[in-house]
This record gives sequence, structure tokens and C-alpha cells, in this order.
Amino acid sequence: MMESRLTLLLLAALLATGVYGSSTGRIAGEAAHAQSDDGVYEYDEYDNSNTNDYNEPDDYPELDVSPTFITNAQQFSVELGGDITFPCAVENLGSHLVMFKHIMNSGENKLLFVGDIALKPSVKFTKNGNSFVLNGVARRHAGKYVCRIETSPATELTHTLDVQYPATVRRVSPEVQRVVQGSSVTLECVAEGNPPAAINWSRQQGHLPSGAQSEESSLQGLSITLENVDRHVEGTYICTASNGIGDPSSASMTVEVEYPPEVITEQAILHTGEGDEAKLMCIVHGRPPPHVSWGKDGKPINPDYHITEHDSLHRHTLTISKVREEDFGDYTCTAENSQGQKANTLRLTGLPKTPKMTSSPSGGEKTSYTLTWETESYTPIAQYRLQYRKFKPNITKQAPGMWIDRLHSPKPSEGNLTGPIHHMSHAIEMLEPATDYEATVAVENKFGWSGTSDVFQFCTRKEVAFGQSANGCGTNTLNMALLTLVLSAFLS
Repeated sequence: MMESRLTLLLLAALLATGVYGSSTGRIAGEAAHAQSDDGVYEYDEYDNSNTNDYNEPDDYPELDVSPTFITNAQQFSVELGGDITFPCAVENLGSHLVMFKHIMNSGENKLLFVGDIALKPSVKFTKNGNSFVLNGVARRHAGKYVCRIETSPATELTHTLDVQYPATVRRVSPEVQRVVQGSSVTLECVAEGNPPAAINWSRQQGHLPSGAQSEESSLQGLSITLENVDRHVEGTYICTASNGIGDPSSASMTVEVEYPPEVITEQAILHTGEGDEAKLMCIVHGRPPPHVSWGKDGKPINPDYHITEHDSLHRHTLTISKVREEDFGDYTCTAENSQGQKANTLRLTGLPKTPKMTSSPSGGEKTSYTLTWETESYTPIAQYRLQYRKFKPNITKQAPGMWIDRLHSPKPSEGNLTGPIHHMSHAIEMLEPATDYEATVAVENKFGWSGTSDVFQFCTRKEVAFGQSANGCGTNTLNMALLTLVLSAFLS
């Protein structure tokens, strides 16, 4: 009884393990027949020689269908710090695995995933189904991304990632360049960025030497060259790169030009009076900074309580506290540096300034005209010289008349003023009506004569007649109304 039970268990085990065939049938049959000898079980021996009595199902092989990517290759452009999803959708994957790798722009390959297993675990790369997600894109992530299935041959899908990042710029030229006047200097910077950056040049102190506010170029590297430089091109130049991503980037460089001194005088002649304070000033430029010295009548000046010097950045002043007569004369401002020497002369004088006419050109009288002028003198006016004559227009062939030249003493109220500005006048008599004249005037004080004024033209009053203005000058014989009337009559 125990043996029968063991035989059945063996048969069940063989069937469960799928071990099935003629030998199994034979073993089972023999076991069953042997058992029948005990009178407990009785089985006929299974005859499997006739295959027609048992129809086994045909063993058809399964079809071998290769996996295929159903996503197209794509090109992605992502700004720095952005996120991107690389799709690797596939059909008929079966038991195959999808691998995901990064081919860097340098050519280096990095296998990132095999199936669901991340070979290099990273918070930036994750797998979502058959897509791969990259968070926080960095510049190093640019390149090609390949989805791959190990079939024969291998099946691949390649995506391209272009990482866009802000422009950066760096100077190639030294931060400070010192050059000699007349030479050339080149300023250069290089920019990097994706997309390529445009470079803009500007000058911190204002316009570029070309006169433009700025100059632009789309080149990644750009230089500007300044030819035949002088002090006016000195300053800080700024190279700015921008590509529309993020904020622009800038780099600066400075140009310093070494040049001989330049001496400028704002007031070449300074009029003053005895006892007044006088300030002689010259403006000096030069690099290296020039040494400035003062001289008078060809001799060096030794500053004392009476004469002092004051130097600022470019303005150099010689102050004479109380002018004496011997202080009048020519003063020289001399500047010198390693590039050369330059001097300019200033005159301190007590002479009057050249008079300026202030009267109206059109006189109000027929036979006289009052000429008025003003001058500056720190001492009283002693006398003045008046010259006048008839004016001959250039359209006539008549030679100008002789000057009528007279010396006159000023009125007491005009010559003895204590202030520097003198307003003076003179009435010229015995003139012809409706006649043009010209005149000049000069004045004298204790130190000498002023310069002669510019020639001043005036006219006496006309006779009132049709077509003429009572206050007009003699050369204007017809007004426009009369001219129109005459032309109309002539043409009719």
C-alpha cells in the first residue's frame, strides 16, 4: 500500500515538471502494471507505437518582431538652468532593455541608464517611462543623447541638446596701456556665449574718437585701433558683450597718452590798475605731468608775499596781491616734461581796453551825428582820438576820402570815473545830410593808448521823400514798394 502511494507521487511530480514523452509513459505504465500484480490496481500497458491514435498539437515557433523607436530624433535648445525631456518611446520592446547615453561635444561617451537602472545616480537625470528627464541644464550637458536597444544590428535614436548661456567677455589687451603721442594703440576683447555675442565698444568719458557714441560688431572677438593718438583719445574704453540671454557682460581698459606739454591762456592780456589784485592763469596739459614755472620779461620769478603761485590739476595761477607799476609787463608760463617743453605769454597792462561802439548806425540829425562807445580802464582817460570820413561803397570806383583825425579831451564826467568801465560820446558836426560815414576811436590813460576800435559805419538823416525812410542811410535810395511800382510801370 505504501509503495502504491509513492508511485503516484512520482508520477505527479514528473507531470508537474513537464517531463513528458515515451519514456515517461513507459515508466508510468510499468509502474501501474507492477502494481496490478498485487491485485490492487490493474492497467493496460500504454502502447505509443501508433502515433495515429494520439494527436499532439503542432509546435509552431513564435514570430521574432524587433523593437522599434516611435519617436523622431529632435534638436533641443534650452537656456542654462532649464529642464528638458528626451523621449525614447518604443514598441515591441519585449524583454529588451532601453539604454541611454550622453555623447559630449568633446567626444566622450557616458552611459547613464540601462533599463531602469541609473549607472551614475544623479538628481539631475531621472527616468519616466521610456523618457529621460534632465533638470537644471548646465553647459556640460550639451551634446548628443542616444536611446539604444541591443538588437542585431543595434537600434538607436539620437537627440541633440544645444545649451544657450549668457555672454561673457574678457579683455585681451592690458588693463592700462601707455603710449606716446602720434603712435597707434589696439584695444581687444574676446566674448563667449551661445548664441554668439555681439560686441559693443563705448567710451566712459563720452564719444569714441570717431565721433560715434558706440561701435558694434557681431564678431566673437573684436579689436579697435586708435591711430595717431593724442591726449584727446585718453580715457577708459568699455567692451560690452550681449546675446539676449541674461545680462550683458563688460570689460574695461584704459589708454594713457604721453605727450609734450600744452599751455593755454584764457586771457592773454589782463587789464588792471595799480593797487588791484591780478591773477595770471595758464592751463597746462601733459603726460607725464609737466613742471610749471613763471617768468617776467625773460627772468625767473621768485615768489614772495607780493607774488604767489597756486597749482591745481591743470590750472596754474600767478597772483599779484597789489599791483605796482613795475609789475606791468609780459609774463611767461613754461611747462616741461620728458616729452618736451612749451611756453605761453600773458601780458599784465594798465592800458585801456580797445573801445567798442555802442551808438545806432542811423543818425537822427541831418548835419551831425553823436558817436558813443565804451572802454575799460583802471585809471582815468586822459584823451581820445577820433577819426571819421565819408564812406565809399565797394560798388563805386571812388577812392575813400582822407580821414579827419582829431584829439579830444573827455568830459569831466567821462574821464575821471573811478570804475573800470567808461561810457564816452562825441558829437560830430558839419556833416552832409543823407550821407554815409565811417569812424574809429582810441583812448589814452597814464600808461598809454588803447588799440583802435573796429571801423564803425553810420549815416545822417535823410530828407523825407517818397520811397525813403527819414531814418534810413543814404545808400538805400528806394524801398521795396517803390521798386515794385517802377518795375510794374516798366513792364506795362
